Parts: sequence; C-alpha cells; structure tokens
Amino acid sequence: MRALGRKLSKAKIQLKIFCKASVNADAAIKQLKSSTTNNRKEITCMETLTVDKTQQKTMQQPILVPPGGGEKLNIAGSPISHKVKSKDTNGVFSVMEFVTAPGKGVALHVHEREDELVYLLEGEIEVTLGDQKMKAVPGVMALLPRGIPHGFTNVGNKPSRLLDTILPGQFDNYFVELAGLFTRGEPSQEQNDALSRKYRIKYL
Repeated sequence: MRALGRKLSKAKIQLKIFCKASVNADAAIKQLKSSTTNNRKEITCMETLTVDKTQQKTMQQPILVPPGGGEKLNIAGSPISHKVKSKDTNGVFSVMEFVTAPGKGVALHVHEREDELVYLLEGEIEVTLGDQKMKAVPGVMALLPRGIPHGFTNVGNKPSRLLDTILPGQFDNYFVELAGLFTRGEPSQEQNDALSRKYRIKYL
C-alpha cells in the first residue's frame, strides 16, 4: 500500500508540473499572438506613413504666375519668359512664353522625347508641321508631337507672343542653357551642336 501511495503521490506531482507547463505554454502562445498582432499593426502603420510621405513628396503644389511673371531669358535678342519650371512640376511639364519679332521665328526641328502644346496669344505666325504649312492667329492652339518636324515664322507686322507647354518638362533647361551661352556672346556651332545632342533635338 505504501508503495502504491508513493506512486500516486509522484503521479500527482507530475500532473501538477504538466498542468503548470500547459498554462505557461498557453500564456506564451497568447503573448506571441498578441505580439504578432501588434507587430502587424506597427508594420501597417509604418507602411501607411511611408505612403503618406511619398504622396506628399510627389503631390503637385499650386503654382500661380502673375501677368508678366516668370524668369526672363533672352536668346539672340528674343525675350522668353520661363512661366513654369519643370523642377516645380516633378518634371511633368513646363511652360515658356516666346516673344518673336516680325520676320523671325524658330527653325524647323524635331524632338525625340517631348511633345509641345502651343497657344498663340498675339500676332500672326506661319507654322510648319511635318509637310503642312498653316497661318495661325491669336486663339489658335496646336499639338506638336515628338518625332514630327515643326517650326514657325512671325509673318505679321508686330511681335508675336506664343505660350508653349512642354511635355515632359525638362526640355525647358535647353532654353536656360542656350540663354546662358548667349550672355557670353554668339555661341559657336560646336556649342550649339553639343547642346542639341544633350537635349535630343535636331535642327533640319
């Protein structure tokens, strides 16, 4: 009987240890689940914050240009107003205003990367687009796609004023650099060619 009592007592002790271990294991599992849930919440929160910060960086801010506003450039005596800079639109677009004297204009050329949306504000110009020629008066708008040769000449008796939206916008830096060359005098043919190669524009 004593031997049987010792066996029962030992069995009870083992049962208590097993029960205690089970309780501890259950608690550990619950804690692990809770920790995993919290971690998931933290990860989700971090992802949300990252997305929000990215959206803040890429979100376009309002741009207001007053009449006559924009950085002033000059290329071969022709005034240009840099109305909207590509650096202020994440490179999506830029806007330039060109004032051209009678008889002057932009030689026939072709872009590899940019489209242009032009709107004539003042004057009368003759536009070449591919194999077409047409006269434009104030209020006329035209899309000049990349890959198609285009240019214009002021055929009126007063300066023309043309608003040019460039898509994508980084080509505005071509005009900035070209105007910089003219501040030091007439650029050489080598300088003009190097700038054209840099911005993938070809004069015909």
